Amino acid sequence: MNKKGDLTGVIYLVISIAAFAIFLLIVGYVVPLISNELAGQIGISEEINHSLMATTAVAQNTLPTIWIIIFVSLLLGLFATSFFVRTYPVFIPIYVLLLIVAILVAIPLSNAYVALTEEAVLAGTANRQLLIDFFMSKLPLVTFIIGLIALVITFAKPGGGEVSLA
Repeated sequence: MNKKGDLTGVIYLVISIAAFAIFLLIVGYVVPLISNELAGQIGISEEINHSLMATTAVAQNTLPTIWIIIFVSLLLGLFATSFFVRTYPVFIPIYVLLLIVAILVAIPLSNAYVALTEEAVLAGTANRQLLIDFFMSKLPLVTFIIGLIALVITFAKPGGGEVSLA
């Protein structure tokens, strides 16, 4: 079997989690506003008000958990890909360059997220999404650590990168 490696997985991971974090920050702000406005406009029964408040609770509590699940899933996928990819030590400099590119991509994404959370309108939402805020404010460091672990997994296999499941 001819397995070809994709060393850009760290870049995909960083962009995916950053985009989803920004999306959840905006959704976490907008959904309560819409739910509260709808409750005032059409909240004619207890059942409708309960469903609107449930929507607000999902936006504030469940969506950050989904971000964590997606982050861990992408991370496990990256590590599995790193383990099963067939590669040779001659590609280490290329991987290091791609890791530097991933860190350089992570810096403006982290800065953009922090700038959004410093806005007065979104600050309350960011305070309810503390774990996302923690990872996104330290995204370049997280990228470096993830990339370093993936580098070790990719190139520290015995037998020139060949892994057999049988």
